[in-house]
Amino acid sequence: MKTIMYLHAGAEMYGSDKVLLQLVTGLDKKQFIPIVVLPEHGPLEKALEKNNIQTEVVIYPILRRKYFNPKGIVNYVSRYFKAEKILEDLANKYRVDLIHVNTLAVLEGITLKKRIKKPLIWHVHEILLSPKFMWKLTAYLSAKYADKIIVVSNATGEHLKKAGYAKKDQILTIYNGINIPKRLDNSNFRQEFGIPKDAFVFGHVGRINAWKGQEDFLKASLKLMPDYPKMHILFSGNAYRGEEWRETKLKKEINESGFSDRIHYLGFQRNVPKVFNTMNVFVSSSTRPDPFPMVTLEAMANSKAIISYDHGGPAELVINGETGYLVDHNNINDLSHTMRVIIRDKKCAQKFGIEGNKRIFLHFGEKKFVDSFERLYLGDFYDKK
Repeated sequence: MKTIMYLHAGAEMYGSDKVLLQLVTGLDKKQFIPIVVLPEHGPLEKALEKNNIQTEVVIYPILRRKYFNPKGIVNYVSRYFKAEKILEDLANKYRVDLIHVNTLAVLEGITLKKRIKKPLIWHVHEILLSPKFMWKLTAYLSAKYADKIIVVSNATGEHLKKAGYAKKDQILTIYNGINIPKRLDNSNFRQEFGIPKDAFVFGHVGRINAWKGQEDFLKASLKLMPDYPKMHILFSGNAYRGEEWRETKLKKEINESGFSDRIHYLGFQRNVPKVFNTMNVFVSSSTRPDPFPMVTLEAMANSKAIISYDHGGPAELVINGETGYLVDHNNINDLSHTMRVIIRDKKCAQKFGIEGNKRIFLHFGEKKFVDSFERLYLGDFYDKK
């Protein structure tokens, strides 16, 4: 039996949160004992406990922009070392054999590795572009201290390699996987949000932040709405705590658009399949390269056609012209044009959705994802101290 301690960056239910939940619940419990440590209480904690996963909450700092100032650095270091003793005690209590750090924003695995002298896997879900010093720093630290760096896409790995610190064969790509829904529930939000049954709906699902591209999606949509009176769009997701102003700003732009009766803000929804059932086409318009968005996997698994900016992980997931369209990144005119193409050919959207579902089933299933990590945990690197 191998006991693995997972250090995560939050307790919500977005991309990397869902990936972690999927991994630890899917592991063969005859071979592995997962212990998940979270820096806060939240929905992920409840989901883990519901699945009988041992979960601990330790208030350790996560590498965020709020610490990028003299006072912030002092606070970060103080909280970091206070939490490290607690983490060490937990690791010894559970007799941990391996540390799995989930995302670059969690640096606590470095000191923990030194203290308990166990191998460290660093699971990277990010492509950091700015600030440049943070990309360099996290690339250096992961290369120096990780026995293996797991990336969620080849694009993520190539970006880390550009920093010049990774050792040969240190980086391995393991694509996220997903359990294909059985479509037992076909309910949607159309009646609740006043969306007609015959409306053609484009949807955007994801965290509201500086780069997920909600504004690009809104601008591209507004170019089309005068020409297509049955076209509606929806947003689902919320902002990080402390950045609620982003939601307020988006709602203000919707209200002032002149088409607020056809633009629907659903906020965060736990029932994500119900959100996908409401739309015809999923749009991914992240202005920075998205490493490998779980929400795009979910959309394809729910048989939705995809329109995505052509950079980052989606370019490895979406087959252009077969499961959706890849468009010139950060080009709102190209995005709008492609939305126009697909709304003119509704059968095309249905065809892309069917093919996307097949692609997920064949190449991005949950079992393949979990099996890859189980083999990794049992691999030769494991015995390196």
